[in-house]
Formats: sequence, C-alpha cells, structure tokens
Amino acid sequence: MHNMEKEKRFYPDYLVEILLVVLAVAMATVTLAMAFPKEMGRRISFSAAFRPRPEWFFLWFFEILKYFPGNFAVIGAVVLPVIFIVTLVMIPFIDTGQRSGRIRAAVAIGLMLFAFILFTALPALDY
Repeated sequence: MHNMEKEKRFYPDYLVEILLVVLAVAMATVTLAMAFPKEMGRRISFSAAFRPRPEWFFLWFFEILKYFPGNFAVIGAVVLPVIFIVTLVMIPFIDTGQRSGRIRAAVAIGLMLFAFILFTALPALDY
C-alpha cells in the first residue's frame, strides 16, 4: 500500500499554512480588542491635590526620602543608596570563604533580609 499523498514542501505549502494561522490569530486579537476595549492609564481628578508617585521600582527610594527631610535629604538620596549598591557589589570580595559555613550563611541571610525589608516593607508603609 503506497502513500498517495504528495510530499509537502516548506514553500509554498507550509508557508501558506503558517501565514493563514498568523492572520487568523491577528484577526481574532483585533476583534477581541475592539469588542472588549480596556481603558488605558488611570483616571485623573483635576479637583484633587497633585500627589506625585514614582513607578513601582522606585518606591523603596521614595520611602527612604521620607525619613530624611530638609537638609538631610542628601543622606537618603545619595549616601544610603550608594552604600547599599557598593555593599551589593562588594559581597563577592567580602565573602572570601575563610569563615565557617554558619557565619557565611548568617551574613548572606542578613544581607538578603535587609534587601527584602528595604524593597518590600518600606513601600508597603505608604499604602
């Protein structure tokens, strides 16, 4: 019994099939987008006071600045972030492996807890 089907080639057989599927998916996406439109952005109330808010990845930095008002803003805006970044960069050089396993683990866990608190707990205080 011979297989009587013609052998399919990429061009034009498979290419036409792929393009038809891509076209069908694009049409379905456009149809659904037009049928169920979503509002873009957030609503603006022109009568409310303006309250600037940073993006989510700067919330920790925004919260640190609240603790250092006035002339001390330099500490929160420059000194603490630089210390934090330098500490993260220096971790491979600080942890040389000369300490026992428990002390190394405690240092690593302590640094990660500090970063976790800085990046999650401080922004959570604002909500």
